[in-house]
Amino acid sequence: MRLQGSYVCMPQPDNTAEVSQSEHKGQMIACALCQSTGPVHYRVRSSVIKDWTLICPQCWSRIEHQPGYQYGGTRKASRRQRKR
Repeated sequence: MRLQGSYVCMPQPDNTAEVSQSEHKGQMIACALCQSTGPVHYRVRSSVIKDWTLICPQCWSRIEHQPGYQYGGTRKASRRQRKR
């Protein structure tokens, strides 16, 4: 973890933008910043976080105010379990 301006930069795993098929089948995905699992994650990036990253709602409230913030969608675990 390092400080950049008034924002805290957390180290990111290299594969944050890619989600394997097995993770879509009922498994919870971990937040790229705090590693907590949950049913809802937001796909975001900013000038500090260059690649698209899945983060939890708690971390999202800190990231949304960063310069260059972009929202890329919501991932819901319950959506993956529905049959079409």
